[in-house]
Amino acid sequence: MDTTNREKLLRFQLSTSSDEEKFVIRSPKLGLDYTAWVQDETGTNAKCYVMTIHDLGCSHSVFTEFISQPEMRALKQRIVWVHVDLPGQEDGASILNIEKYPSLDEVGSELINILDHLNIPQIVIFGEGAGANIGCRFAIEHPSRVHGVVLVHPTGTTAGFMEMMKDKLNNWKLIHKGMNPDAEAYLIWHRFGRDAAKGYVDSQLLEANLREFSEKLYQKRTAKNLALFLDAFLNRTNLIDKLDRLTVDCLVAVGKKSSVLHTTEKFYEKLRDSRDPQKMVNSPILIADNVGDILGEAPDVLSKAMQFFLQGIGLISGLPMDAGLVGLGRLSRSMSMEDADRPRRSSVLNTTSSPGTASPPIVGSPPK
Repeated sequence: MDTTNREKLLRFQLSTSSDEEKFVIRSPKLGLDYTAWVQDETGTNAKCYVMTIHDLGCSHSVFTEFISQPEMRALKQRIVWVHVDLPGQEDGASILNIEKYPSLDEVGSELINILDHLNIPQIVIFGEGAGANIGCRFAIEHPSRVHGVVLVHPTGTTAGFMEMMKDKLNNWKLIHKGMNPDAEAYLIWHRFGRDAAKGYVDSQLLEANLREFSEKLYQKRTAKNLALFLDAFLNRTNLIDKLDRLTVDCLVAVGKKSSVLHTTEKFYEKLRDSRDPQKMVNSPILIADNVGDILGEAPDVLSKAMQFFLQGIGLISGLPMDAGLVGLGRLSRSMSMEDADRPRRSSVLNTTSSPGTASPPIVGSPPK
């Protein structure tokens, strides 16, 4: 489907969708409200629950747009999506009456209130950027409530000196001047990568995504609240050293043009090094070539990887498997978009596993 038709279809689907139910859920510990949007189009189908957590400068709408893509139609009919707007980050949010945002550990820990309020026993975490960092912390603290995690552009290290200085300047401007070109440029760099931040836009789809993102920064984000969230992300504690406590399976995804490509690769290397090879068979890394924003620019590739991952951990097992995906769980190396899309002669991907690593079942058994 070409870019123009995809954009028209997406806008139609978003304008006609009324499948989200809104819940405002208070965190007594933080004294702040989370907003959860439940999107359920499963009908009588067997289902699983997926919680989405957004990045800096975004709201839950980035995930509703991703799910509205044609490639996600099959998954959408089998998954109940719980989209989370973090405190003060929802569209048109009121100014938070706080001086300091909670830490990422605190924000992540209090997601438990959403599961308890909605009576969801276990969930799959699907986070992007700062949301991936927060979701990973939740999975470490509450492993019994998590089936697995899908982490898009995760960063596990603390902020470097240059990032800290740049963020502090942008925070000051956001608080005292509101949304401005410097803060906008930083957030574009963070989300879409260096090329996009420098104006090197090589597709109509990326151009449309950039335009929409910028419009929402000025029209729908509350500058002070965003500055507080950005400051919490800037002061994040080291997550890499805690990955030995992440016991659930994990799909890591990153665009090759992303500003956090190297830190995401480092995150995955540390995850791999912290586990026995037997426990990595359902924890691959997906590196999408020629994109910075994998959610917006490569939804077809990410949706395929998500389907295999969910089936590999025993969920949505009745959904037909794309033959090109079979064997993905055996990968110990990264998988590019070309790898995912290349036609195959057999139903099993011809790769080598680590010595002593047993081949996993293509579809697992449902958790008990």
